[in-house]
Amino acid sequence: MGGRERGFVSSSRNDLLLIDAGGLQMDVLAARLRRLGYRAIWAKTSMEAYDALGDARYRIGAALIPPDLPTTDLRRALARFREVSGNPDLGFAVAGPRPGLKSRRRLQDAGVAFALWEPLDQHTLRFQVNRALAGADVVLGHRTALRAPADWAARVRSGARVKPARVYTVSANGAYLSTPSPSQRRASLRVELPLPGGRRELAARVVMTNVPGNLLRPNLPVGMGIRFEGAGVDVQAALELYAASRFRALSF
Repeated sequence: MGGRERGFVSSSRNDLLLIDAGGLQMDVLAARLRRLGYRAIWAKTSMEAYDALGDARYRIGAALIPPDLPTTDLRRALARFREVSGNPDLGFAVAGPRPGLKSRRRLQDAGVAFALWEPLDQHTLRFQVNRALAGADVVLGHRTALRAPADWAARVRSGARVKPARVYTVSANGAYLSTPSPSQRRASLRVELPLPGGRRELAARVVMTNVPGNLLRPNLPVGMGIRFEGAGVDVQAALELYAASRFRALSF
C-alpha cells in the first residue's frame, strides 16, 4: 500500500490516515506530518483506506481527505470509513486549497468538521490536526479565553538573558512558545510579541514545559506554556480579536 508505515503498534488513537487518489498533494502533506512527529498512513484508494482502518497495528484517530474526494455520496463514504474503523467518533478534516462555497457546504454536510486550507504554516497544521484527533472542538477546554494558532517570532527575557522563540498558540491569557531551551516551571520572564497593534513586551510566568524525555508530549513542539501577568485591557482585546480572526480564516 502506497505510503504505509510499518513497524510498531500505537497505544492510542493518534495515527492519521490520508485518503486520496494518489495525488502529490497528500504525499507532500504526509511528509510534513511525519516531520512533526505524527504517524501518517497514505491511502491512494478507498480499498487501501479500508485496509489501514482495519489493521490492528494502527490506531487511527482522524482521516484527512482532499476537497474533491471522488465519490458521489460523500456522507455515505465517510460513514463507511467510520464503520470499517470501528470508531464512530473518527474525525475528518479536509486538506488542500480552499474550494468554493458549494464544495465547502458539501464537506460540512457530510460531517467534515475541520479544515487545513493551504497555504498552511507548521504551527497551524499541528493545531488543526490536534483538534481533529481530539474529535471535538477543545480549543477552550478549561480555559476562559479562545486559543488560536500563531507563527510569530518572539523574544524571551529572563534576567539578563535574551533568547528567541516562536509563538505556537496564543490567547488573551497566555501563549505557548516553541523554543529548544524553555525556562523552568514557575519562572518569571518577559516576552516580546508582535501584536496586531505593534510589538509589546509582557510580563509572564511559565506554567508548563515540554522537553525531550519520558514525559515529552509529542503533539506539542518543544517549548513552554506561559501565563501573562498584568496584561492591559488593550492587549487582551487585541489578542481576543486576533484569535477570533484566525478561527474565521480556518473555518468553512
